[in-house]
Amino acid sequence: MTEECLKNVISGKYDKIQFFNRVPGYFGFVDKAQFWNSVLFFNFVPSLVGSRAEWANNGTKEQNDAGRTRVQRILDQHKPQKLFVFTKKGWGQFPPTLERQKVRPLMEPLNWHTYATASGHEVRAIGLPHPDRAHKATQIERITALMAS
Repeated sequence: MTEECLKNVISGKYDKIQFFNRVPGYFGFVDKAQFWNSVLFFNFVPSLVGSRAEWANNGTKEQNDAGRTRVQRILDQHKPQKLFVFTKKGWGQFPPTLERQKVRPLMEPLNWHTYATASGHEVRAIGLPHPDRAHKATQIERITALMAS
């Protein structure tokens, strides 16, 4: 379902979906296809949360447990350098980072968090506001600083 949605965003058919149309610009991309074909994107909850009216819900306990397992599996498999979570509410459902577990202090001033993969690779991670609720200039400024770090 997500792949089909992205194909429609790239083709211009879904030009009203704020999330997929705004995020590339935060990273300085004009060409949506170039951006979405160069990143790994996934939804935290690996199943349908419900009808459109229910999309703002957090998902069930089972869905969130599956999401946490999925995050770790994806990080272990793909070993990205950075993970951007574009929902503050959803970020709270993600697996605990090393900083949340008090294994290490939060990396100021950008507040990066860290995940360790099974192989010992470290992934910097951060929760940001959802594009529907974020100011474009603020998001661009923050992501520019995060990408430079």
